[in-house]
Amino acid sequence: MNRFLYIVYIFLIVIVMVPKEKLFFTLESFLSKYHLFINGENLTNRLLYLDADNGSLLLDNQEIASIGKIQIAPWIVSNHLSISSIIPSPHYRAFFPGKIDTLVFTYSILHPLSLELRAQGDFGQGEGAFDLVNKKVRIVFKATPQLRNYPLLVFKLHQEKEGLVYESNF
Repeated sequence: MNRFLYIVYIFLIVIVMVPKEKLFFTLESFLSKYHLFINGENLTNRLLYLDADNGSLLLDNQEIASIGKIQIAPWIVSNHLSISSIIPSPHYRAFFPGKIDTLVFTYSILHPLSLELRAQGDFGQGEGAFDLVNKKVRIVFKATPQLRNYPLLVFKLHQEKEGLVYESNF
């Protein structure tokens, strides 16, 4: 029992000491390869996670969406990136499925070759995964009446047993 508590204590110390701002800036540098930038965010370093509030997402210096909150939780075994209140710019509403309430990316060392995704918003719900080896993304949306309000999105989906599926390479 004492060894278990000691291991938990060590994990907590490591999580607290992780340079969370550096992780956020690494995310920004990764996005910059695709001409995406996060601008105007307020960073707040908590003990176990990092918050970035009130940012905007820019594509080639044009705002495509506003972001209410980004939360990075580097918990070593399972890492989470949570994005809340994504509201597309009026110029891009035809391309994006309305407001996205939550978008959560989860990376676990138990499944190191994939990145899980969960989303909820005006379109309903979606769950999927990024295959990091084959560079493929697969997202399954539940067939809801709200999803039918976004014909550009529905056009890119195909029907399978699990629901409406979006698949692409990146």
